[in-house]
Amino acid sequence: MKKDLLIKKYNEDWRKKFNEKGRLQLQQRALYAFKNLFNNILHEPFEGNIVDVGCGDGALVEVFNQEDKINAKGIDINGGVNFETDPLPYKDNEFDIAIMYSVIEHIYGPDNILSELKRVLRNGGLIVFVSPNLSLSNLIICDRGFFNDPTHVRPYNPVSIQHLMKLYNYSERFIGLWTVRKSAFIWKLPMQLQFYIGALLPFRGTVSLVPSFLKGKSRTMLCVFENVK
Repeated sequence: MKKDLLIKKYNEDWRKKFNEKGRLQLQQRALYAFKNLFNNILHEPFEGNIVDVGCGDGALVEVFNQEDKINAKGIDINGGVNFETDPLPYKDNEFDIAIMYSVIEHIYGPDNILSELKRVLRNGGLIVFVSPNLSLSNLIICDRGFFNDPTHVRPYNPVSIQHLMKLYNYSERFIGLWTVRKSAFIWKLPMQLQFYIGALLPFRGTVSLVPSFLKGKSRTMLCVFENVK
């Protein structure tokens, strides 16, 4: 089966698990996390022209566009764009922020998409990655279920994604734990401690009827890099 058909089938299967309200609620949680990070760690607002690369069903774009100061667009392989070979249909310097939410690990060769994002992002614009942490040197914090997803093809960890982005002249702004509905204080802790906390918390954030201090289980990275032209 061709890769784009496999991803389409996988996305359709995922969508069946949630009704429209459920999908939007999940993405509203993501918006909260992005705002929390930008306001309290990066010290700049999460706003402006935003592109969601690998937008899937478009729910995150819909949630973004409910915000007064965000103008969001989405693009996906299901729309006929191959991120490994095709140019993005956007103007130079069009965007302030690019989101790749659970996307980079699905791409065999990231050269084209990272080069295209460098073009369509303004100087100083930001790329935000959310991606599993496959740190094989530490099995406690490692996402050992990475290859349970048949569409995952290229794993990353904090060291490898730092190296990758440096090759394309992006400057690191933040690497830490992807978790939502937690205090921004967690992102001020040493990176490894963040990942230990995420791995050892007993419940995911979507579990109900559990105290919030027990929720937030995650082995996923949240990374932000700045475009330097």
